[in-house]
Amino acid sequence: GFQVEQQSYATSYIPTHGSTVTRATETLTGSGNSTLINSTEGVLYAEIAALVDDNSAREITLSDGTADNRIELRYGAASNRIQLVARSGGVVQASLTNSTNNILNFNKVAVKWKANDFALWINGIEQGADTSGSTPIGLNELQFNQGDGAGGEFLGKVKALAVFDRALTDQELTDLTS
Repeated sequence: GFQVEQQSYATSYIPTHGSTVTRATETLTGSGNSTLINSTEGVLYAEIAALVDDNSAREITLSDGTADNRIELRYGAASNRIQLVARSGGVVQASLTNSTNNILNFNKVAVKWKANDFALWINGIEQGADTSGSTPIGLNELQFNQGDGAGGEFLGKVKALAVFDRALTDQELTDLTS
């Protein structure tokens, strides 16, 4: 079998058996043990590329299943924007943004959270830090949306994704994202 596509990138093979088939949204299940996610501190790492740069928010989140408590790694609502947003009790505790990287290319991104210590790392460089804020509570879900399943679906390519249950050192973050 072969497959012809109209977009500028390849997707996985879809067996059609002689009829037209539309690709369903791909989902991730069985993504690990939620008890390994630490609300007190940690790092969310991803090597990601956007499919398009259309100024829409697309997110990978660690959350408690609501929009109130979450760590967001996202493409922001502006061209080439990569962001870390931390929310606790529905209140933004940290918001760090970088607009210098082409989101259509693969970028190695890490977001670190710890009480009064938030940081955004992209391709080996710390892009921003915030030294004030509380961490979200009850984080137990990894989702490719805004954390409550109500929007912000991540539409992109993912080469790697990892959650660390402790805040990594600056040297570890440099090594991880280089």
